[in-house]
Amino acid sequence: MRTRPFAVTTTLCFAGLAGAAAADTTPPAPRAIAHVGGAALGDPQPRSTYLVHEVGPGGSPQALPSAIEHAAPTIIYMNRMGGIYRPGDSDSRTNASSIPSRTSQVAAWNVSAAGWQQVMSCMTEQFARFNVIVTDVDPGNVPHIESVVAGRPQDVGMGSGVGGVSPFTDDCGVIPNSIVFTFAEVYGTAYRDICETAAQEVSHSFGLDHEYECRDPMTYLGNCGNKSFQDLMAPCGEYSARTCWCGGTRQNSVAMLTTRLGAHNVPPVVAITEPGDGETVAPGFDVAATATDTGALTRVELWIDGALAQTATAAPWAFATDTALADGVHTLEVRAIDDGEAMASDQVAVTVARGGGGGGGSGDGDGDGDGSGDGDGGVVTGGCAAARGGGASLALLALVGCALRLGRRRPRSGRPDSIRSS
Repeated sequence: MRTRPFAVTTTLCFAGLAGAAAADTTPPAPRAIAHVGGAALGDPQPRSTYLVHEVGPGGSPQALPSAIEHAAPTIIYMNRMGGIYRPGDSDSRTNASSIPSRTSQVAAWNVSAAGWQQVMSCMTEQFARFNVIVTDVDPGNVPHIESVVAGRPQDVGMGSGVGGVSPFTDDCGVIPNSIVFTFAEVYGTAYRDICETAAQEVSHSFGLDHEYECRDPMTYLGNCGNKSFQDLMAPCGEYSARTCWCGGTRQNSVAMLTTRLGAHNVPPVVAITEPGDGETVAPGFDVAATATDTGALTRVELWIDGALAQTATAAPWAFATDTALADGVHTLEVRAIDDGEAMASDQVAVTVARGGGGGGGSGDGDGDGDGSGDGDGGVVTGGCAAARGGGASLALLALVGCALRLGRRRPRSGRPDSIRSS
C-alpha cells in the first residue's frame, strides 16, 4: 500500500471550500482527496501547495496522460490580470478550474512594470531548457497552461499561509490546460519568491512533487540562493524527506519536465552564401545557402520581399530566381525550419539590373606615311586608325588628329621638305 504524504493544510482548506460550495449551485469541481503542503506552525513564509484530484470513477472524467505531445512548445501564460474562474475540469481556455468550489474572482495584481519584468525574466530562465514559451499575452482558445499571478488565497477559498496552489492528479499525470495560482499579494515585492512559487505550481500540473532539495524550486527549504530545476535524484518532501506521492522516495525534476515538456528546441543555423549583401545581380540569379540543425531540417524557404518564393526539402539549399523579377533593390530571406518548427533566417539585399547597350573597342593603328597602318579594332585610312564603337567624340578627335598628321607630311610646291626654302 502506498504511503501518502501528510496534507498539512487539508482540514483548513477543505472546510473553507465546503462552506463556500453550500451557497453556490455551480456544478462541482472534480473531487479532491488531499491538499498537500502549506506553511507549518511558526513558518512565516507563504508556501506553495497542490490539491490532489482523484482520477477515474468518482474523480475527474478528463483523460490525463502521463506525458504530452511536445513537438510544438507548451505555452505558459503568466496572467497578472486575474479573472473570474468557475469550478470544473481545468481548462485555461474557458477559465474553468478544479481549485475553487464556486465561481471566484481574483483581482489584478498592481505590480510595477519593472517588478513584473523581473518575474517574467525569472520564469523564462527557469524553463529555458524545456520546450516552452513563457508569455504574458493571453493565447485565447489555444491550448496553454495559465499561471495566475495575482490576488490572495482567500479569493479561491484557501486559507492564510498558502502562497500558491495547483491541481495534481492521483496518478501524477499531466493536466493539459491547467490553471495554477500564485497569490502575489501575500509576497509583496519579493519577485524572486513569486517566480519560484509560480515555477513550482506549473510543475505540479506536470506531476512533480515537492522536493527536499534546497536548490530546486520544488522545495520548501531556503537560505541557499536562487533556485533552479536540478538534474539529480532529490528526496521528496517539505520540511523533511518523505515518500513521493506516486511511490519511491526521490524524483529528478529536470528529467520529469524534459519527458513531459520536451527539451528546448535549438533553432537551426542558416546563412546565405550567394549572392552577397549589396551585390548587383542579373535577372534569374541563383541563391545558395547553408543550413544545419541539431535535429532534422524539414525545409528551407526562399522569401523575396516578404513573400514566399520557393521551398526546398533537401540539400543542397539552392534556388534559381524568376527572370521576371523587376529591376531594383530586393530583400532576400532564407528560412530554415526543423522538425520541431523552430526557425532561423538570414537575409541580404540585392539590386537587380538588366544590361545596357553600347560596346567597346580600341584601335592603336600606326601610320608610317605610306598609307599603310596596323590597327587592332580600327580601320586605317592613310596611316590613321578610326576607332569603331568609340562614339562620336572619339571619332571626331581621331579625324582631327589624322588631318594634322597628313598636313605636316604634305610637301609644299611639290618639293620635299628637306629642300624647302624659307
